[in-house]
Amino acid sequence: EEHPEQAISVPNLCTYYYNLNVSESGPEALADPKVREALYLAIDRDVIVENVVAGGQKPAYTLTHWATAGFEVPSAEAAQMSQQERNERAKQLMSEAGYGKDGEALTLDLLYNTSESHKQVATAIGQMWKQTLGVDISMANMEWQTFLEERHNRNYEVARAGWCADYNEASSFLDIMDTNSSYNDSGFNNETYDSLLTEAKTSEDPLPLYTEAETIITQEFPILPIYHYATVFMMDETIKGYPLENAQDNWYAKDLYRVAGE
Repeated sequence: EEHPEQAISVPNLCTYYYNLNVSESGPEALADPKVREALYLAIDRDVIVENVVAGGQKPAYTLTHWATAGFEVPSAEAAQMSQQERNERAKQLMSEAGYGKDGEALTLDLLYNTSESHKQVATAIGQMWKQTLGVDISMANMEWQTFLEERHNRNYEVARAGWCADYNEASSFLDIMDTNSSYNDSGFNNETYDSLLTEAKTSEDPLPLYTEAETIITQEFPILPIYHYATVFMMDETIKGYPLENAQDNWYAKDLYRVAGE
């Protein structure tokens, strides 16, 4: 507010999402794709990015960051709907699955690593799920290393996650959901998905394959993308040479310089 001309927000190739434990150790409710989709739809991402994190982040309906080089974001149906439409659809799905107002009560444990920011996001989403779907959320936080171990061992039901690309290509995101990936903490297992990624590694044009793979995630809902990261900072107007177009936020001091003030 005081220095709008110096406040900078640029895309950063990271995605904030929730893992759903869809492995054999996960809860019965999350084995139902209708429940997973209902949870996905009932998250009001606009509220999260505008009122909770509030740093120029964008709502995420896909795993791969929208600014990834050459990536064509698939048209997720949910992204084209209003939040009211998403909520109505979510209620219908939850009812069809046997939960909600006229069905069985559902409580889910939500695990996150200790952080006030993660707590705020979890609290907001827990309220959305409660108000829209009648789902009660039990929140728990752990210090970083313990959290990683519990999530990797799939001793959780819903768990906070985030991924930053190692390189500027869609595969850096999509590979983590491969069945054999050590980062696939949700236990997602889809032969078609794995085949697409394998084919993409030797394809002359892998981008359509990446888009098709991403579409599978938006149809199976093993994870719930919430927002795509942005990097926020203050920069004096006299500083030039910062690569604002670099979505990986890689910069070098040798490229920066200061111009004389007026």
